[in-house]
Amino acid sequence: MLNLNKKDLIGINQEIGGNGKLHNEDSMDFALSIAKQNKSWLYELSYIVRSLLVDHSFEHGNKRTAIIVIITYFENNNLDFDKDKLIKIVWGISKKNISDINKLTRLIKNAIIP
Repeated sequence: MLNLNKKDLIGINQEIGGNGKLHNEDSMDFALSIAKQNKSWLYELSYIVRSLLVDHSFEHGNKRTAIIVIITYFENNNLDFDKDKLIKIVWGISKKNISDINKLTRLIKNAIIP
């Protein structure tokens, strides 16, 4: 199981060119609290992705941060994924403000190569 914390997410945001400044810290805190409840990794990831793409946790770089976080979870679970499909999924979630966790879970899962 992957246990990302706020410091990890800020570091990822800074690595991809964001400034690491939080815009919606409460959403990130909520997403990370869900991750501590030992749900499935995909469920946890969906909350973090929603925090980044819909609630805009950071001032800048939320989509890039979300892509790196998703890839990190996929690699942690030894899963192959379609990079182009992943980028389209992240863009679509952000553009349409998809906040339904079940739908986010299905969309993220669609990037996995069986």
